[in-house]
Amino acid sequence: MNRLVAVVTGAAHGLGREIAVTLAARGYAVAVTDVDDIAARTVVQSIEADGGNAAAFHLDVASVDDVGSAFNAIDAALGAPSVLVNNAGIYPDNTLLDMTPAQWDQVMTVNLKGTFLCAQSFARRRITAGGGGAIVNLASTAAFSARIGAGHYSASKAAVVMLTKSLAQEMGPHGIRVNAVAPGLIEVEGERVTAEYKRNFLPNIPIGRVGQPSDIAELVAFLVSDAATFITGACVPVDGGFLTGRKLIRAGSS
Repeated sequence: MNRLVAVVTGAAHGLGREIAVTLAARGYAVAVTDVDDIAARTVVQSIEADGGNAAAFHLDVASVDDVGSAFNAIDAALGAPSVLVNNAGIYPDNTLLDMTPAQWDQVMTVNLKGTFLCAQSFARRRITAGGGGAIVNLASTAAFSARIGAGHYSASKAAVVMLTKSLAQEMGPHGIRVNAVAPGLIEVEGERVTAEYKRNFLPNIPIGRVGQPSDIAELVAFLVSDAATFITGACVPVDGGFLTGRKLIRAGSS
């Protein structure tokens, strides 16, 4: 099949859903992958209702067998993907003193190992097919700015940033570009962010608003497009300026 095919992991909800819908609107046949099969099929129905092309596939990104099976099924149903968006991730709150090794391992397994496994499987297939293509990994501003209760999450996302750079170096000769996007505070339906947390966060965002899923999806669509053919190994914050620093004025300064 001679068409653009994109794989989006964790695409049944939140940012993954928005990314899948946006890529479908750009003309991609989208593989909507997730562990939540029912919600994934709902996303496919929404894309098809808008005239797009998509199919749902079960995928636990932490499972080697699942990754292989899902990519085989995607190849058969939609054609060989030229785009991979590693969006699947988890972000529980566990303070480091109380965190169990199992809680640490779960975050690292999904967020980091899952990104590695999917990128590896995708890249091997692209190289066999002659090369080319693009990967976008979802990092986070937590990779650069720590938060209490997110030691495992921050560490996993910092590792995703460096994995992105390593992938870019090794995949570049094969024509595969690899970039990352680091969302800040994004308003995502159904996610557990309290009103108080948002009020405390907003003063640290120079633009003065919370981000929207479309802010992330539009950047992903750009990074996988032909308009970004000289961009690889980058991690682009989408945070309204949060990572520029804090509003701290030194006493006595003029």
